[in-house]
Amino acid sequence: MPPAREREPLRPADLPAPYGPDDSGEPGELGCLRLVLGVPLVILHLLSAACVTGAYMTRPNGVWDDGAYAGISAVCLVALALSALALLLTLTPSARRILGLWWMAPPLVLIGLAILRMKTL
Repeated sequence: MPPAREREPLRPADLPAPYGPDDSGEPGELGCLRLVLGVPLVILHLLSAACVTGAYMTRPNGVWDDGAYAGISAVCLVALALSALALLLTLTPSARRILGLWWMAPPLVLIGLAILRMKTL
């Protein structure tokens, strides 16, 4: 066995938990990675929530108001697209590992609300 000073350095897979293969390396990088992945997701969630809120706040004047019905449907489709994009970003392996599974809740709720509003037109 070679002396301790001649041993090769530990590989990332051999390191303890905070530096192991399920992590990115330095502990300080996790906060930066959460920020890099979290900020776009929060922006997508806010945009989608604004679309869903607009869809629920818009009330047609009557059964003849085709413009309001078309606007509600269009806004719901935009909300569905934004939430689907956020859900796909959340499902990537790097985002799941760094952010956690609870980040899937907002897009799923917003998708459900948008579908519900489209069904109740």
